Amino acid sequence: MLEQRVFRRLFTEMVSPPEQEVDLTRAALYIAGEERPRLDVDACLETLDELGYRVKEAVPWKGSPREQLEAFGQYLSSVEGFIGDPEDNLGEGHNYLDQVLESKWGSDISLSILYKVIGSRCGLLLEGIGLPGHFILSHRARGETQYLDPYHHGRLMTREDCEASVRERYKGQVPFKEEFLLPYDKKQMLVRLLTSMKVSYFQSKDYVRALAASDRIAIIDPNLSVNVRERARLFYLMGQYREAIRGLELYLKLFPDADDKAKAQAEMQALWSLMSSLS
Repeated sequence: MLEQRVFRRLFTEMVSPPEQEVDLTRAALYIAGEERPRLDVDACLETLDELGYRVKEAVPWKGSPREQLEAFGQYLSSVEGFIGDPEDNLGEGHNYLDQVLESKWGSDISLSILYKVIGSRCGLLLEGIGLPGHFILSHRARGETQYLDPYHHGRLMTREDCEASVRERYKGQVPFKEEFLLPYDKKQMLVRLLTSMKVSYFQSKDYVRALAASDRIAIIDPNLSVNVRERARLFYLMGQYREAIRGLELYLKLFPDADDKAKAQAEMQALWSLMSSLS
């Protein structure tokens, strides 16, 4: 049985090389392994290989790119049963790839990772698309781009559908931007996955696990401003005030012109006062 620290080391080693050398599947499983050290990574990889073989054999690949993508999504959702929760009541576990393989339920980002890695086993290149509040996939062939939503039964989407999704989710308060449709690389997908975990754990007030997710985000991108700021917040909520101060100091050092600079400085001063009153 591997230990949590071993999975953290494996994850660090996996995401440290250049983007093209990152194995998305293993990185996602190493994230899961830190939560459950008894995880058999090789067994999960074998399950994914078997799933990929079934998809490759079952899906008709002779139609148009749109028809192929539609058949791919329908097979994974309707036949294999991989879908999101229609009640949107997914817990933290649905972000872990091994649990998605077992339960067949996942978050938008974990299902997108599953679809992407299965697609790669079938010669289907799928790219991650991080719409605000919802993660989907894209496939480009013959000069056209199709969009696929693994969370909602592998349905196909048009660009107009993507725009409508953002408009409906935010009630028209978030203007649609073309940059929303730019593909995510593998490291960005892992950050999105870990962010989903961090938010879930934060909402359930499991700050230790939220911080672990934040730490792994920092391994991938140590200069992600929102994560640097949130780590300081998590340390404060855990009662680790000196670490919270260090986190705020780092935030102000990395982002001296941050919009919330004055607020961060005030928080840091309040923490120093709190520590003085406790000593």
